[in-house]
Amino acid sequence: MRYSKFLTTTLIITFIITAMALAACNTSRKADSDKSVDSSTIVADFRLLPQGDTTISNRKFEQVPAIAASGDGNVLYVAWYSGGAAPGAGNFVTVSTSTDNGETWVNDQLVVYPKSPSTRLFDPALWRDDNGQVRLYYGSAKDSLMWDGIGGVNSLELSMNGSRIAYNAPKRITDGVMSNKPIYVSSKKLTLLPVYVDKPDSSDSSGKEFPENGAFLFAIDDKGVTKYSSIVLPDSIRIHDEPQVVEVSTQGGFLALLRTTKGIFSAISSDYGKMWSDPKPFTASGPTTSSRFYIGRLASGNLLLVSNNSTTRNNMTASLSKDGGKTWPYQLLLDSRENVSYPDADQTSDGAIHVVFDRDRTGAKDILYCRFTEEDILKGFKENVFKKRVNK
Repeated sequence: MRYSKFLTTTLIITFIITAMALAACNTSRKADSDKSVDSSTIVADFRLLPQGDTTISNRKFEQVPAIAASGDGNVLYVAWYSGGAAPGAGNFVTVSTSTDNGETWVNDQLVVYPKSPSTRLFDPALWRDDNGQVRLYYGSAKDSLMWDGIGGVNSLELSMNGSRIAYNAPKRITDGVMSNKPIYVSSKKLTLLPVYVDKPDSSDSSGKEFPENGAFLFAIDDKGVTKYSSIVLPDSIRIHDEPQVVEVSTQGGFLALLRTTKGIFSAISSDYGKMWSDPKPFTASGPTTSSRFYIGRLASGNLLLVSNNSTTRNNMTASLSKDGGKTWPYQLLLDSRENVSYPDADQTSDGAIHVVFDRDRTGAKDILYCRFTEEDILKGFKENVFKKRVNK
């Protein structure tokens, strides 16, 4: 009798322990599954020189180009994003290359396409890192959202294998969007990523809590990726922040430019970008508009700004500063037409400056390339600017 009671009690305890273990296992699996959903990159399909794919060939818009050159300057990479009638689900990133200094281009060398019809890939950035490696970054999200708490900034390496692009598997770096180049701070041996997260609007269905002060710097060093600092913009003037930073002195002086509804704003830092001044309207180079720009440091140490020197999206202009961005007395007009926007630039070791921007995104659908030198800006030699349409 006692043995029977003991056996029954033992079986009950064993059953309870087993049930608890199974529940814990299921909970663990659910947590792992949830974590995977929340943090994994949206899966992309990589296509090399795709032929006959109407989802790629029947493009309705072309926009947001980026450019970078290989370390030896022999290859120019230009990326932008495209897709259906408007930015939204099914958007893809395409990469073109030139091996003759921008004279001719091979389109769709690599197309990065979302595997799920409900997701989008957008806003590419191209950057040559301190080791000379060209890196492609792109945003990922659901539907037409800029960030949905699941997608984020993805990165992969690009190179040429003969006449074809070679690439590695993408890695998800962080939440948000990064449509401008990172910078490498040699004195600190770290890379800073200018990332932003839009404030939520009525189209947001993610259920995720959006972070405040959505313009951030993230740092990459040998320990991984960490949040480095924030730049605070009032919500009343925020749109797509699209921040970009540049080192203006060897003693920790940084300049940040950000897009707002009132044009470009600027902030400064004296401690390598850890703390920032309150952003103010950027007027030193002339009028600005609510659009992306490019700012970077040339081999000479001077600063290059490429932007709409206007209150609307016309007069794409390259400007030069010799005093760390305080004044911009040297300017070179690249394109005076309407609907020119979103420039990006890179410089090769021969001194050539390579610039891309888009024009008339749903009409002409131009992705335009220009090549010139610092001397051309200093002397205003407009006739020396080489111009070419990248996309066919």
